[in-house]
Amino acid sequence: MKIPRSVFVQRVSQVEEIAGKMGIKAVIVYATGSSLGFASRTHGYMRYLCNWDARNQAAVMVLFPDREKDPVLLVNGRAAKLFAGEIMWFSDIRSIAPDGYGKEIVQILQANVKDGDRIGYIGKAETPVNLYDTLRERLGGVKWVDADDIINERRVVKDEVSIDLHRRSASVCDAMFETFSREVRSGKKVYQLQADLEHTAKMEGCEHASTFMSIDTVVNRARYAKEECDRIPQEGDHVLLSLFVLKDGHWGHAIRTGSIGQVNPKLQETYQIVFEMQEAIKEAIFPGNEVVELWKAGERILNKYYPKARQKDWYWLKTGHSLGLDYSDPILSDFFPNPFKSKQEVHLPVKHEKAFGRIMPGMLFEIHPSLFIPDHATAAIGNMFLATESGYEILDRYPRELMVL
Repeated sequence: MKIPRSVFVQRVSQVEEIAGKMGIKAVIVYATGSSLGFASRTHGYMRYLCNWDARNQAAVMVLFPDREKDPVLLVNGRAAKLFAGEIMWFSDIRSIAPDGYGKEIVQILQANVKDGDRIGYIGKAETPVNLYDTLRERLGGVKWVDADDIINERRVVKDEVSIDLHRRSASVCDAMFETFSREVRSGKKVYQLQADLEHTAKMEGCEHASTFMSIDTVVNRARYAKEECDRIPQEGDHVLLSLFVLKDGHWGHAIRTGSIGQVNPKLQETYQIVFEMQEAIKEAIFPGNEVVELWKAGERILNKYYPKARQKDWYWLKTGHSLGLDYSDPILSDFFPNPFKSKQEVHLPVKHEKAFGRIMPGMLFEIHPSLFIPDHATAAIGNMFLATESGYEILDRYPRELMVL
């Protein structure tokens, strides 16, 4: 499925209109490619505006809100320029080496803005220092405006096209779990099983696919690298499997816990805690409820069990985030604090609290409570929850229960 070009033309027009009302004369958008996977926090900006994937590079788009002028797109290399020329609706696409982006942007802006003009910048968090320094030094007379939220706010509630694409990403996760259940007893090493799963996703057309696959007598951490994944799964091993896929620019993410053969009572006990946490969180997903109540619901369950072990021995990841064009989509993800804030007052994104602090249909959350108890057991469960008019829908379909393999 492809998003119609008209959707991107409309999105660019909306961004330009909003920026124009803010008195912004030009907008610079910096974004990384999909090769960074879940580490990127800017990839979604370019996918939102024009569906461009810079893969293992970065790209820059320049918009001009105050005039009838097409965007300019900077890409790296002749091949990228030719490909972009086939899919874009505008023609000013320039092949520029990444270390030359700053100089090229300066030349573009010098011809279109003057000292004192407001210039919006989107994606500064991942912009290389030398690029940003070049802009600040050579365009010292303009006023820089952090403009991420112009796009961020448009991405909070997913439209029907985006929801359908996330469903497809979720179905890829289901297929990867099926592959794992079929291959886990094949005698392959864990890193070879990872390759099987990533192959499944690539065959489904994903531009990015990765996993952490932790299999041991007792799982103690998320494991990614070949060096820590060279074990052949054994009878009685615990399994923690997390999937990350990006298909047509839209993220899918799911986590399951399991056992190879008979389930150890310690694993069952630990899994039951995270399952109960997720059950409490999902019951809080309904229109009008405060987004922060999702985190609080899981925290209440965790606190009920916490005295069973010394505080220093327990570790857990944040219980959720928003999914979208980035793995951790902006604004809504801020309502889920990291564990080190669990006993402190949670800092909410105050500027968005009124507009986006309550659940609305079309919001998409990844809810994945987890618990690591050293020398005891580890468990996690993660599903894609779409907020609906009546409550929620779970997009990934593979059973949530503890896997017995």
